Amino acid sequence: MNDDGNAPTIPETAHPSAASIDRPAPRPPDDRYVLRTMLGKGGMGEVWLARDVRIDRDIAIKMMRSDGPRDPEAVARFLREARVQGRLEHPAIVPVHDLGGEQDEPYFAMKRLTGTTLADVLAARARGQGEERWSRRALLARLADICLAIELAHQRGVLHRDLKPANIMLGDFGETYVLDWGLARIADVAELGMIRTSDLRSGESGASGETRAGSVLGTPGYMAPEQMRGEAIDHRVDIFSLGCILFEILVGSPAVPREAAFEVTLAAPCYRPRERDPHADVAPELDDLCASATASDPARRPQTAQLLADGIQRFLDGDRDLARRRELAGEHVKRAMLALGSPRDEARAEAMREAGAAIALDPSNSEAKAILARMLLEPPAEVPPEARRRIELDQMRAGQRTLRGGAWAYFGFVLLVLALQFAGMHGEWPVFVLAGLLFALGGICFVHSRKPRPVSPLMFAAVLILHASMLAITGVLFGTLIVLPIFVIGSLANFITIPSVNAPKRITLAMSMAVVVPVALEWLDVLPRTLHVVGSAVVFEPWAVQLSPTVLLVGVITSFLLQVVVTASLSSVQRRSQERMAEQLHVQSWHLRHLVPDSAA
Repeated sequence: MNDDGNAPTIPETAHPSAASIDRPAPRPPDDRYVLRTMLGKGGMGEVWLARDVRIDRDIAIKMMRSDGPRDPEAVARFLREARVQGRLEHPAIVPVHDLGGEQDEPYFAMKRLTGTTLADVLAARARGQGEERWSRRALLARLADICLAIELAHQRGVLHRDLKPANIMLGDFGETYVLDWGLARIADVAELGMIRTSDLRSGESGASGETRAGSVLGTPGYMAPEQMRGEAIDHRVDIFSLGCILFEILVGSPAVPREAAFEVTLAAPCYRPRERDPHADVAPELDDLCASATASDPARRPQTAQLLADGIQRFLDGDRDLARRRELAGEHVKRAMLALGSPRDEARAEAMREAGAAIALDPSNSEAKAILARMLLEPPAEVPPEARRRIELDQMRAGQRTLRGGAWAYFGFVLLVLALQFAGMHGEWPVFVLAGLLFALGGICFVHSRKPRPVSPLMFAAVLILHASMLAITGVLFGTLIVLPIFVIGSLANFITIPSVNAPKRITLAMSMAVVVPVALEWLDVLPRTLHVVGSAVVFEPWAVQLSPTVLLVGVITSFLLQVVVTASLSSVQRRSQERMAEQLHVQSWHLRHLVPDSAA
């Protein structure tokens, strides 16, 4: 059963849960038909999938419900639906093949359809599904076809009176059909079961907006105000319903809330998509067309469904109302100027959106270009929180690369110490302390480089103290005034360039202490001296390692080269990051200046 409560004219949909009903088939209404499965039922009838054995094809047969009323009025209404649908020959109206059993068991046979209803498509789009197949443009094209089918019905003197997404079928092969003509009215024919306003007020139509035979002739939420009030109606009630369907396609939600359909319908002057959502991607031509089609005053609506179809088709063909677009662009510019007066980040973003919307509507609007150029090319007084978060993320990624390089550098020095040990170095306690410090530093940097994260003050302090201690031990081993200054200067540059670290005074103090402390300990004779002045000569004599002069010289030179390579690599990483950021900024600035060329100067 479809959602309007009447037997559906569509015998097969894309959703089996809404189609097949497990029930034994009744006696066929005619020997030429073999009933198979009930596809749905409503207040008056039920639809069965059947086989036409004469032509050998599947069809749909609609019969009166076995448990429903069989009084002359109900039979007349059922037969009238078949005749109304049968007299309207149009590709968008399901053809009727046969009508029979007019007195005892009335039925009529129809074409069997496959596809899905527009209601199901809109519901899927609201969930973010089906947008690739059912784009807004495709749905607008299908709606234009429906408008033309309704225009044919109007010219034949037939009003549908129950148009809604659930009664529009989208076929699997490009077909579009108007379903459920059970409430159709034929001009100059007395109506059976006239609408009663009291039924609307008492909620007889149901909370879900269902149509019920004999009470509400139509579905609240898609009914025109005059139709709800029980006044004299004409073909423009269908145009109102088509406007509500257009609104739902454009916005993604019904024009009238179901829980207050009666009050809203009678009170609203019209339904304009851009009033529901000012930032909605709705062209002004369609916005105006929807507002006119849903006007509470029938005289303000398009006077024919053909005109509504023509308006949709003009938009699809690319025709634009330039004067209307310039008018709307001016309104966006005014809102952008108002937003510029506020220092809040939200207001600045609002000004950007409004200026962009104005240019989208009217690319020649110089005021919008000036606003956009000002907003894009002039940075705000304070960095917005969202931009600050992006900056911090970039800094964490750059810091991750620096820590990874530092880890491999520390491990490289560990290997150097081990190589010197194998080369015959027989050191004392400073050798083992140096190896331990290098390994600890490498491990800390490696762990913290596994994912982007901010450098915590505790972690930075630990690395700085351990590194300064490692430098001091290096001075004890290889000399405080010859080898040590080289490593200190390189370390100072590497630490200061670490992203997101802003502690130059602490870094300078730590590096200075790495030299001052071992030198002071030597001059106070706490540690043996590594330098001696003999006459006019300076003698380098490390006491903590015993290596041949050649091996010692090779070790010192290798350490120096490693320090140069590490310093150059880390500095190169930082330089490349800065260059990429500068290039990105200049390219973006170039694009922005060409986006608003009149205001770039």
